Amino acid sequence: MAERQIISCRDGADLSERAAEEFVRLARQAIQLAGRFTVALSGGSTPKALYALLATPGFAERISWNRAHLFWGDERCVPPDHPESNYRMVEETLISKIQIPHENVHRMAGEKAPCGAGI
Repeated sequence: MAERQIISCRDGADLSERAAEEFVRLARQAIQLAGRFTVALSGGSTPKALYALLATPGFAERISWNRAHLFWGDERCVPPDHPESNYRMVEETLISKIQIPHENVHRMAGEKAPCGAGI
């Protein structure tokens, strides 16, 4: 088991930078070991700066996006173009700026009624 480590960051920008470096490291490691990298992305405002940073050339060019698969850990019950859609936020900050195959983006269909929503 890996030893736990506490990392203190100066501010949000420092946190995003460190998270982007870790994202790149884990992506490259997974691709080397398994031939692909799968990740469940969070929505909301907290990871937005991270996704924007990953879209910059300094980070984007370090990941083999054709071997990456993006999933979502959560989504709001709204269409993908809705201002509150987690997918939309990631699309605008990351996906539209990188070279990732469309079939490697596995969004939740938030526009569909949730199972058991007959309440």
